[in-house]
Amino acid sequence: MTAWEKIKYEYNKGGSAIRQIIMVNLGVFVFTIFVGIIAKLSGFEPSQLLQYFYIPSNLGVLLIRPWSIVTNIFFHSGFWHLFGNMLLLYFIGRILEDFMDAKKVWKIFLYGGLAGAALFVISFNVFPIFEEVKQYKKLLGASGGVTAILVATGLYLPRYQVRPFGLFTIELRWVALFFVFRDLYMFPVSDNTGGLFAHIGGAIFGMIYILELQGRIEFPTFSFASLKTKKMKAVVDERKVQEDRTFKKHQPNQEEIDAILDKISQSGYDSLSKAEKDILFKASE
Repeated sequence: MTAWEKIKYEYNKGGSAIRQIIMVNLGVFVFTIFVGIIAKLSGFEPSQLLQYFYIPSNLGVLLIRPWSIVTNIFFHSGFWHLFGNMLLLYFIGRILEDFMDAKKVWKIFLYGGLAGAALFVISFNVFPIFEEVKQYKKLLGASGGVTAILVATGLYLPRYQVRPFGLFTIELRWVALFFVFRDLYMFPVSDNTGGLFAHIGGAIFGMIYILELQGRIEFPTFSFASLKTKKMKAVVDERKVQEDRTFKKHQPNQEEIDAILDKISQSGYDSLSKAEKDILFKASE
């Protein structure tokens, strides 16, 4: 078995989404190490190359680096940044995937990361306090996706109990609330405002996803098939209106009918002209 086949085997082993997410993040981290070595040997800083994978708050730069919307989720600023995210993901995420299929877990992680990145970019371009720093700020890390997994697990399995490091027992809903309120508490004093926006965006998506999955909230659905059906119905309705209008337009009035009936009573049906017979025929339809 080649090295690549071994990696593929380990990646697909057990069909675990959490295992796959961790492996992808570790693979990207190894990639950053090699990029760092190449950059150093070439005489410039690794960040000069790696910055192309981080999402910028500058909209002009983001426009020419659209891939960074996704790649930023898998890059980390260092070992401890990666370790903290993966440790939390492992302990919480593996509980969630015992009750949910791998596709849904992947969806929560990816969309949570995207939601965090989106909130980061929007906030830095909307709030005046970031006017000076929005030109060069960047975001990287799986924190948004991990927070989405954390909040989703707390909502989906609120009374599931865990024992952190074997010290005490606590329900998952309180674990999720602790991390969310920690981020809110740190917001006014932290220098990592961008990272906190990513956490909050991920938390919001994780909450919305589970509430929608449980049927507690419902979003309007859209499909081209339904749109086509509505358009066809509108065309049919319009055609019917036109036919009704045409029918009414050519329908003889009561005075004409009365006059023809009087003529019949006086001179008989044969005395009617062709036009009068046509009017009488239309009146009978």
